[in-house]
Amino acid sequence: MKKIIFFCALLSSPALASDIIPQTYRAADNHYHTVNITSNLDATGKPIVGAYRDLNGQWHATTVSVQACGLDADNHPVPCAPAVTDSTLENYLQKSAVSAANGVAALDALGDVTSPLTSGTDWLGTWQKNAPSVDAFAQGYESALFGGQVATGENNGTYMPRSLLVQTDPYGPYSTGCGMGVAMTGSVYNSQYPISEQDPRRGAGAVVGVGGYDTVANCILVSNMPARLVLTATGYTATSVQLATPLTAAQAAQIHPNMYITTNSPNPALTPTAVTGQLPLKNLFAGFVSAEPAAGATSISVYAWDVPGIGTGAGGQVPQTATLDTVWSARNTPTVFLGGGAAGSAFSENWFFNLDAGDLTPSTSNRSLIHQITPLEVDLNIVNGTAPANSIDWQGISMNAGNQPAALTTDSRQILLGGNINHHLQFDGGSGNWLIDGDNVSIPSTKNQSLSSTITAQIYQEWDQWVSSANKMRFVLWNAFDNPSAPAGWEQSVVHMGPTVDGDPQVVGDPGGSKQADLEWNVAGNYGSLSICGYASHCGFRVNGDGLAVASNGLDILADSYVENGHTLFIKPATVSSGLYAGWCAPNSFVLGTCSTIGATVHLQASGDFRSSGGTSSTDMQTGNFSGLHADGHGNWSTTTDTANGGAIRQASYTLASLPTANETDGNHLWCSDCKLNSITGVEVYWHASAAKWTDSQNNSLSN
Repeated sequence: MKKIIFFCALLSSPALASDIIPQTYRAADNHYHTVNITSNLDATGKPIVGAYRDLNGQWHATTVSVQACGLDADNHPVPCAPAVTDSTLENYLQKSAVSAANGVAALDALGDVTSPLTSGTDWLGTWQKNAPSVDAFAQGYESALFGGQVATGENNGTYMPRSLLVQTDPYGPYSTGCGMGVAMTGSVYNSQYPISEQDPRRGAGAVVGVGGYDTVANCILVSNMPARLVLTATGYTATSVQLATPLTAAQAAQIHPNMYITTNSPNPALTPTAVTGQLPLKNLFAGFVSAEPAAGATSISVYAWDVPGIGTGAGGQVPQTATLDTVWSARNTPTVFLGGGAAGSAFSENWFFNLDAGDLTPSTSNRSLIHQITPLEVDLNIVNGTAPANSIDWQGISMNAGNQPAALTTDSRQILLGGNINHHLQFDGGSGNWLIDGDNVSIPSTKNQSLSSTITAQIYQEWDQWVSSANKMRFVLWNAFDNPSAPAGWEQSVVHMGPTVDGDPQVVGDPGGSKQADLEWNVAGNYGSLSICGYASHCGFRVNGDGLAVASNGLDILADSYVENGHTLFIKPATVSSGLYAGWCAPNSFVLGTCSTIGATVHLQASGDFRSSGGTSSTDMQTGNFSGLHADGHGNWSTTTDTANGGAIRQASYTLASLPTANETDGNHLWCSDCKLNSITGVEVYWHASAAKWTDSQNNSLSN
């Protein structure tokens, strides 16, 4: 029997070389035969391909072939449906490919996928499935595992890790402004992310009210989410809570082993001391669910009861029901809270690093070379050219403590830098940068900025405070290039610390404002000194590096003052001769004297006597030879007799011819060395203003 084979093709476009229809074939008789090339008709009734060229370059007419699949009412042939090709298969799906390997997942009436996204040990969003090596507390129930691993097939528990990449394009307000969102708001899926919160349907008002169009790569929305279940209890055992109403099937399905469960029963033995303005420690009994209950159950099993954080750790505890919580809730019946709402706190993110100490120590079994840990790095990288100046508003990390500050506890904070670490906070700024620019604290970066004849001043730090909302008092620590002729370096600077009124903090240059009195270091080349200066320029009091105090513009003492420990207050003359100068001293409680650098003294005794050492040294003003005067309190003075071989007053001596006659007052007396009285040379003489002459004690005229 002769076998005839037809190769039919629908030729609608030029074929590639690999797609050319063979023009001969070898039959079972091992002979080659010609292939009959046919063509269908197009919509106009013409052959789609009327002729073709064979491999030898000869043209041949095609045979028109149309398959009939029926007759119409007039018995005319009806063509069959278009032949199925690879391209037409793309528009059709066989039922056998649904929910099958290498096929597609089925959809339910709501359009949701009914099949697991993956199967076996390769998972991407495995719902309610236990997977090897996954946290046992996260397996099954509502957990969805993303990212995943692919088993290597070696049956040794090894896997090929995969990355989870999310490409997003946020475009509008609320949730549409999020590339990816995580809402920890409970089990009701109606969370709306607060991005550019305006209803666009408000028109122009929404455009203005939105403030700015925001897009967010990763949105996190956290609330004090409600407990998954809040159930009334009738009592407790050491390992269960007894319920007032049997659990429905829906309630039982939501309860899983290891779930948080907290009662409203305080432990009366644990009553923490309350601190005003702070949350008290919670003393409510709590536990973990130990088994999933069945529908209709009237109890929920727990491993044990105790108070988180401050409990005793003893087994067998049973929550009491006589006294119920009034601090955290105010329910009047015993109650249990289950799930996330039974927790005590909510974190939007919690980064935790587990490092294997074995791989941090060099050994022959090291498996990791990671030693540097960076919890968060935020970088800005501008590409494709240079951006214009001030064209990017880089906001960094921003936090806001909310719109009701009175609701916050007194120990609330924005940032806590804890732990034992050498550097809790480091700044690495550039010239002209503010390291801290706060409401009333300003610290510029001076790391790469040097004082010079060009930059003559620089703030180190500033603290500000408004006074009566009228003036800003600025307390500034700053450096000035005030010793320019000193050797290059630190000696050229003068450090200032003091207030200036009004003006704004300056990141570079003089602080400005109306400068007030301040403290200054190293003024006028007095290195190691500290000066008190008026208006940050007029320095009146200085303590030198050796401790010597210098008052350069006078000293006005308005209260009692003391020179301690018997020290002398020296008065140094403008010109010092042979290192000699004098001062005031008090060697003991009964003497005030004038002291000199050679020890000669004139002093006043507590008795009122004036004494002098006559130029000889007496360091204690008690021993030595003294001359003194004593006042009796009745206007009389006498010499003292406490010095041996002395005690008289010697008057100035003149000759008769040289006795002074100008500027004398009545009663003055002197010694006339060559005057005679009673044949004795030497006479005490007296001035008589009425006669304008000197006489002896008998009012006789003087002679010699």
